[in-house]
Amino acid sequence: MENKSENNLPDTTESPQANATDKTDAATRECAPVLRTKKKRLPLIKSISLRTTIDYCLFSLILLVLFFAVFLVFLNTFYGRMMEDDVKRIERSASAGFPKKVDDNSMIMMYKYRLLEIARSNKPIAIAVFEVDDEGKNDICIMVDDMGNGISDDSDLFNAVMAELNSKEFFSSGKICKTGTPFGTYLCKGSAHTTEDGGTAYLLVMKPYDVWNQQTVKIIYVLIICTVIVLVLACAFAFFASRHQTKHLIDFSQKAKRLADGDYDVVFSGAGYNEYENLACALNAATHNIQKAEQLQRDIVANVSHDIRTPLTMIRAYAEMLRDMPMDDKKREKTAGVIIAEADRLTALVGDVLNYSKLQSGVSEYKFESTDLATVAVAVLDRFDLVRERDGIKLLHDIDSDAVATCDKPKIEQVLYNLISNAVNYCGDDKTIILRVKKQDGGVRVEVTDYGSGIEQSELDSVWDRYYRSPHATRTVVGSGLGLSICKSILIAHGAEFGIISEIGKGSTFWFELMQN
Repeated sequence: MENKSENNLPDTTESPQANATDKTDAATRECAPVLRTKKKRLPLIKSISLRTTIDYCLFSLILLVLFFAVFLVFLNTFYGRMMEDDVKRIERSASAGFPKKVDDNSMIMMYKYRLLEIARSNKPIAIAVFEVDDEGKNDICIMVDDMGNGISDDSDLFNAVMAELNSKEFFSSGKICKTGTPFGTYLCKGSAHTTEDGGTAYLLVMKPYDVWNQQTVKIIYVLIICTVIVLVLACAFAFFASRHQTKHLIDFSQKAKRLADGDYDVVFSGAGYNEYENLACALNAATHNIQKAEQLQRDIVANVSHDIRTPLTMIRAYAEMLRDMPMDDKKREKTAGVIIAEADRLTALVGDVLNYSKLQSGVSEYKFESTDLATVAVAVLDRFDLVRERDGIKLLHDIDSDAVATCDKPKIEQVLYNLISNAVNYCGDDKTIILRVKKQDGGVRVEVTDYGSGIEQSELDSVWDRYYRSPHATRTVVGSGLGLSICKSILIAHGAEFGIISEIGKGSTFWFELMQN
């Protein structure tokens, strides 16, 4: 459906768009010395697929490096704690069978075999049982290690360890001591045991404290091999994953090129991914809008061309009549009237285009104030007196007095004019139009009703689009097709509620509501 709004003749010498452009150019020139162009850094890798692959590989490498760092940092703590737990357990096991008579050869031999069994089961380890004589010297009764060594009167390892320990405090505290010797660092755990004769025998467990032993080196070697395998698999996964993800972007790019070449049959698909689905929906909607805009552009070119050509033809024809044909004053006046009417028609067409352009660019300013819409409605109806007389249009009204709302008076006057003008074009055979201005809580509701052919429900949203023309319209309906679109822009700027109530064969009601602030 189309409309034609009445506007004053625009000043062709200086338009608002020209003024805005001049101001923008002037501001740009003033700022030109201050503004500095920032250099754009071109990425070294321009392929998203390759960049994604590298990022995945770097991420995997960083994770593995962090894993190794954590492993090395906590190896000492965890492995040392495990060794301490082993020493405690071995000491408890050895103490559980400690003989009451250490001077009994048969008991010594039995205990020797038990200690040897414990030592061999907990490699590497050394266990010593000794006494302290009256002179304070250590007398080894039994010393075994994981190699099967038995009783020894002298042991370099035992002497080195005992040289570092405070015997009384150490064996009475029950704590584990880490001792450094020429043979390496040892974890030691001792205990004192009272024999039947009242003497004291001492048990000493010694375990090498070597974090970087053969066992841990093997573990690290296995971890390195596993790390290399995992890194290779991660790189392979990264390559195929990035190819899989970016192939959709490639598909989008190829279809976008087809769209740019004017192929509107392309359909974008997101392949099940939410982000791609959203992008596909947006691109499909853009494709539809572009196709629709191109069709509208063709329509407006055809419509405006026709609407401009018709009055120009009339103006030329009647001007030639004035020039070439003798006529009396009455006929000359009638001919001049036709020329003026067609010129006004051209002016309204150009005014609609310029006005819509201003509204869309934001150049148009609004001055909101308390306005009596009843007065505005009556003034707009008076402008259609000529239409009433010429075309027999019945303009009925139901207007409440003191229907006050906050609005820009000239803009709302234009909205009313466009809605009534639209109703005149589509009022049907009975040529009846009703304008209602009704007060309601906090504002005013305005309705313009015609009893024409009506509008399909599927087309109600499209009616407000620029250059839209109803399929029920005849070619005798003239106008730019911008009237309702201008109404929509003005009402949105007012924050007004608006809409259409229509039924095929019964007519349409265009309405909007303004509030009193």
